[in-house]
Amino acid sequence: MHGINISRKQAIACAALIIAAVIIGAIGLYGLNARQSASGVTLLEEMRLQAILNTAGTGAVDAYVAAEKQAATKAVRAEGGGMKEVREASAKAAEEALARAQELGIGEVALSAIDTKPLASALNTLAEAQTAYFDEEARAQAAYIEAHADEVTVQQDADVADDGEEMSDLEMMEQTVDLSGFTATAEMQALQADVDAAYLALCEEIKLVFPALTDDILTSLKATITGIVAQSGDTFETRYDRAVEASGMQPGANGWIMRNGRTLALSAVGLCILALAVFFYGPLVAKLGVPRLIIGMFFVLLCLMALILDLSLTSQLSNALVRLGMNGVLVLSMLPGIQCGISLNLGMPIGIIGGLIGGLLCIELGMSGMSGFFFAIAVGLVISAVTGYLYGQLLNRLKGDEMSVTTYVGFSIVSLMCIAWLVLPFKSPVMKWPLGDGLRTTIGLQDAYKHVLNNFLSFEVLGITVPTGLLLFFALCCFLVWLFMRSRTGIAVSAAGANPRFAAATGINVNRMRIIGTMLSTMLAAVGIVVYGQSYGFMQLYQAPRQMGFLAASAILLGGASTSRARISHVVIGTFLFQGVLTLSMPVANALIPGSTISETLRILISNGIILYALTKSGGATRG
Repeated sequence: MHGINISRKQAIACAALIIAAVIIGAIGLYGLNARQSASGVTLLEEMRLQAILNTAGTGAVDAYVAAEKQAATKAVRAEGGGMKEVREASAKAAEEALARAQELGIGEVALSAIDTKPLASALNTLAEAQTAYFDEEARAQAAYIEAHADEVTVQQDADVADDGEEMSDLEMMEQTVDLSGFTATAEMQALQADVDAAYLALCEEIKLVFPALTDDILTSLKATITGIVAQSGDTFETRYDRAVEASGMQPGANGWIMRNGRTLALSAVGLCILALAVFFYGPLVAKLGVPRLIIGMFFVLLCLMALILDLSLTSQLSNALVRLGMNGVLVLSMLPGIQCGISLNLGMPIGIIGGLIGGLLCIELGMSGMSGFFFAIAVGLVISAVTGYLYGQLLNRLKGDEMSVTTYVGFSIVSLMCIAWLVLPFKSPVMKWPLGDGLRTTIGLQDAYKHVLNNFLSFEVLGITVPTGLLLFFALCCFLVWLFMRSRTGIAVSAAGANPRFAAATGINVNRMRIIGTMLSTMLAAVGIVVYGQSYGFMQLYQAPRQMGFLAASAILLGGASTSRARISHVVIGTFLFQGVLTLSMPVANALIPGSTISETLRILISNGIILYALTKSGGATRG
């Protein structure tokens, strides 16, 4: 291909990957097609029938043993025996009956020995009824969650605030809604009646196979049998796995291919993407760099894993878009600091504090909606402009040690504000602790400006919800910064940061340009935290702002910036990769190892790992 130099090793690797993708993809497509074929449908049906017969057979043995125990007990009592004799006779009868049942094969019936058509018909009717019920249940619960979302948010906010524990936005987004107040709808009750009727019809067919079964035993087996037939959120894979486990059947290679057809097909797609990455390795590395290429491929891998694990990829991508917009302005605030020569502005909490005070004043004055949102931004801009000017003066006096100074300043302002949050004279009950003085750790924005940007002109495409207002606001901020950096003052700011001596020689006031860049960085941080809060739905005080500077610095460096050069593209790419990987990694980890805390561990490893990488870049390339 013209313009692309590919080595022999790359060509061999590409060819091997493509061949593997074709083979695996063909097997996967065969497996997917086999699911719909007559043989595939029959295989799954036979396993489910065998699983039900195994369950019913266990019940039949229990019924036989119970009848023998009852007969033995009755005989002993007829002879005048006491409780000791009754217990001994009952235990002996149970042991003998169980052995006899196994010898006679009372609970064992081969599918080939019976007419399975009536049983299969009853099974399919029950499966359809259960599926219809679960679909209606999911619809009704979704409507309930939507109707009670604000109430749940308020309760979660109160719980978190009263406990005094901070939560990350990822953790808050994963909070499940309390459905304890949910009741079955009339439609659900009608469908449940259909399920009950279908189960009774299936029981009649089962009793023809196991006449010893009683209605009481079949009633006790209902949960087990219906659980084998269908469950909420079922997929082909989950039905197949349950049938294999309960039936004890080994479907063989054809069954394995059918079970893993979707996984194989998606794996083939992944191999094709990897082959493309190998083929275009040179241009990709030149354009993106090795770290961004690796993390980009990891993001693609997480997307494929989400599909393989049957997670809602559209939902996760929707969250990734929200997190791009809600974190984007905070990451953008790093750009003026880098360009003016103060390097990474890890003192970002100075600006964040201004934005938080703006949000608190919005709540205190009872403002809401867009007006409240822009009021919080205006207040934050005023406060951060003043603090940013003083901050810039400090950095001018400590040139050469900006990285250390900004870190200490950021930590110090957070610690100082921990005292301020306890003594500031805010009166709103939404913000104050129920008992004592001071502000809550977490303050809900549901009555202020929660989701005003997220919901503005939002739309859905291919199942992905696009937060139009949020992304447009982020794009507007990027555009305004881009315009400023190309203005006369912006060019002077960049020149002062790139080569202070040369800039001073051309008549540029370097100290003034550094202050302007620092002020702009601090003011953008104030805007960013307001945007972040409206997406998050909460404001967090005290120690919460402490690490935000590191996260923003990591994102922009991951996007390709250095400590002395940054562009808007670095902000967008870095934020999307950083937040996209974090968004997808947690649900994938939870699905891989259910019931564990590995998702939180993985979140910490990934976020801190990227921060570590970013900090190693602090001595990286300079402008050429």
